Amino acid sequence: MTSPNPVRTPKHIMAIGAHIGDMELSCGKTLATHSLLGDQITTVALSAGERGAPPAADIAAFRAENVAAATAFATALGGRFIDVGYPDGEIPDNEEVRYQIADLIREHRPDILITHWKDGLHKDHRRTAQIVRDAHYYAALRGFERSRPRHAARGPYYAENWEDAPGFEPYIYIDVSSGYELWYEHVQKLWLTNNSPWFQYRAYYDALSRSRGALIHRERAECFAVDPEQRRLVLEHF
Repeated sequence: MTSPNPVRTPKHIMAIGAHIGDMELSCGKTLATHSLLGDQITTVALSAGERGAPPAADIAAFRAENVAAATAFATALGGRFIDVGYPDGEIPDNEEVRYQIADLIREHRPDILITHWKDGLHKDHRRTAQIVRDAHYYAALRGFERSRPRHAARGPYYAENWEDAPGFEPYIYIDVSSGYELWYEHVQKLWLTNNSPWFQYRAYYDALSRSRGALIHRERAECFAVDPEQRRLVLEHF
C-alpha cells in the first residue's frame, strides 16, 4: 500500500472480513484508491452477515442480497468477491477454516493481506483476525504441504473498524482522496451502509476518513494497525 509512483509495480490486495460489509466499509476507500492505480482487488467474507437482516426480512433472501451487493462492489473496483459461506455468528475456530483461508491465499497469491484488528466487540471479528494471521503463516510455510505452492503475502494489515477499537493504534495512513468518490458510489449497494437501525455506518466511515485525512494534510485517509513485531522503520538518515 504505497502512494502513486509512475514506475510502481501493480499489486494484488486481498481484504478478508468476518462479514460482508466489514472490509467494504472499513478499508473500501483504500481498495478503491488502489483499483484506480491499476491494482487487483479481492474481497473475502467468511460469512454474509445475514443475521443482521431487518426484522421483517427473510434471512435466506437477505443473505443472497448481501452476496450480490458485495459482488457488485468488488466488480466496480475491477476485482472479485469470494463468499466463504459460514453462517453469520458461527465462524468456526479450528484448523479446517485456517487451511481453507491459507488455500485461498495460495490460490490467488495476493501481495497484501488486510483483515480485522484482533480485539473488539464481535467474536466473529476477533476469530477472523486470528484465522487470517494463522492462515497467512500456513500459506507461506515451506513445509506446509497443500495442493498449491507456498505464497508469502505482506501483512496482515488491520483495518480501522469501530467494533474493533480496543487496543487499535494507527500505524499506517493511506491517502484515499482519489478513491473516495468510487467508494462512495458503490458502497451504497450494501444494505448496511445506510439502513442499519443501530449504527450510522456511512456517516461514521465518511467522517472517519475526513478526520484521518486531516492528520496527514490530505482530504481523506484510512488507517491500519500492524502487529507489534512489525513496527520497524529503517532509515538511512534523518
